[in-house]
Amino acid sequence: MAEEYILHKFKVYLSESFDPKFNLSIEEWLMDCSEPDEVILFLWQNENTIVIGRNQNPYKECDVKKLKEDDVCLIRRLSGGGAVYHDLGNLNFTFIASDSNYDVENNLKVIINAIDKFGIKSAFNGRNDLLVNERKFSGNAFISDKGKSCHHGTMLVDVNLDKLSRYLTVSPLKLNSKGIESVLSRVLNLKEICPQMTIESLKTALITSFNEFYNTETKPITLNENEIDVAKYVAKYKSWEWNYSESPDFSLVLENKFDWGIFEINLELSDGKITNCRIFTDSIELEDFKILEKSLVSVQFKRSDILCVIEKYIRSGKIKQGLCSFISDKIHI
Repeated sequence: MAEEYILHKFKVYLSESFDPKFNLSIEEWLMDCSEPDEVILFLWQNENTIVIGRNQNPYKECDVKKLKEDDVCLIRRLSGGGAVYHDLGNLNFTFIASDSNYDVENNLKVIINAIDKFGIKSAFNGRNDLLVNERKFSGNAFISDKGKSCHHGTMLVDVNLDKLSRYLTVSPLKLNSKGIESVLSRVLNLKEICPQMTIESLKTALITSFNEFYNTETKPITLNENEIDVAKYVAKYKSWEWNYSESPDFSLVLENKFDWGIFEINLELSDGKITNCRIFTDSIELEDFKILEKSLVSVQFKRSDILCVIEKYIRSGKIKQGLCSFISDKIHI
């Protein structure tokens, strides 16, 4: 290839972990610690995970209740864009380079050339997706920070599309969010076009394509939790603060009919905390709901924290029991 690449260092990393917290930590670690002359390809997989964009609201993008019931991990990434579902039928790629060496067109050529090895003609749609026959098999997103740039995305090989649809169904809650919403597209598993394709054969094709494009003979470096310490990054990606309180401001309405009356609670949230609360009810019970309104302000939007406030300030046993059951059914974090 071009002479300009001769002075660069090319590295390929393969994750042996299926834990999204570890894999996103590795990605951020590579951005922080890679050398200015390195061009990196990182390949990784997550098991049963919803990954949301940096500026998205998880409550808006998916049914959090279903995620909890099915033990699906929800995690926020550094880049923008929409929500995606990962399972072991999906392969993720990441390109990392200093801004001076970063070239999205080169990255796309590596991917397209790899797909071409299976006799599949693909194209970039000019936005964020790679397509085959006008159907999306790869969503792409981008990060630029501290002189480094990152281009990463999914590659659907044999993903469970039923689960993808089920978990990325918008929450039934009455919710108004200022965040970026996902755009649903017609998706395609590459295995539909090429039945013999596997995740392993696609990894091999991507590494070969990377080496061919840059005229190098890079050998992949495997990474797992026992070989590298990224604990400080993992702590962030596993935290409620990162995955939920980083959500854009939003408002939420919850309502239910109890035997003691209709109850409606309107919440406004910012940085994961309740900033305003209004309660409306036709209950004739002698209960001061204004105290509950005031007491919920500044409380984190966590089920356990909200239940503690209800337990503390609602006196009636049947109202307390009803509200706790109601909140437990609606709020799942």
